[in-house]
Amino acid sequence: MSNIEISVSVSVFPLLLDALGTTLFISITSFILAIVLGVLLALGVHFKVKVVSTLTSIYISFFRGTPLMIQIFFFYFGLPKIMPFMKSCSPHTALIICLGLNAAAYICEAIRGSIDSVEKGQYDACKAFGMSKFQSMYRIILPQGLISAIPPISSSLIDIIKGSSLGLTIGVLDIMSVAQVEAASSFKYFEVYITAILIYWVLSIILNIMQNKLEKQVRKFY
Repeated sequence: MSNIEISVSVSVFPLLLDALGTTLFISITSFILAIVLGVLLALGVHFKVKVVSTLTSIYISFFRGTPLMIQIFFFYFGLPKIMPFMKSCSPHTALIICLGLNAAAYICEAIRGSIDSVEKGQYDACKAFGMSKFQSMYRIILPQGLISAIPPISSSLIDIIKGSSLGLTIGVLDIMSVAQVEAASSFKYFEVYITAILIYWVLSIILNIMQNKLEKQVRKFY
């Protein structure tokens, strides 16, 4: 214990906090992409659009069945070999797209399951009021389904934040990248990495608190 220098953690903390901005930007942008794509895919499967359902099944199988790191490497290093225009893709953009596509596969399944859990009587009631399928889904079914989808969707956001640390493998300067550089230069691995871990942990706790409050508000509203 005598070899542990708290001052190192204190001095490296502002540097990691600066890098937090990059981590949050990548994570939030990826999450927005994942939500939009996940909802669209879930609706396509729910309404049994043949081509969409088949492609979605393949999409989900691929992104849930392969490691995220390989997906990032394949997208950033592999695809430019057959798609030359992707050579201009920056590490940040590549990471955002990969994280978003990966998370969308999980969010799609969460939303699809939530929509399917809504009582069939709700559909009949909507039809009785003369609502179209789109109106029924937008006004009644989807809002109810999203209540039960909040926990897994929130978990996806936390997974995105943790997954963003893989950006160091392609040169993204986020929390993990800065921590690695500082630890290697100072040889104070424990002090630097424990500081990085605590930042990720606190961020996760804050998101869990926000999730619980959002869930309560949504349940109260509906």
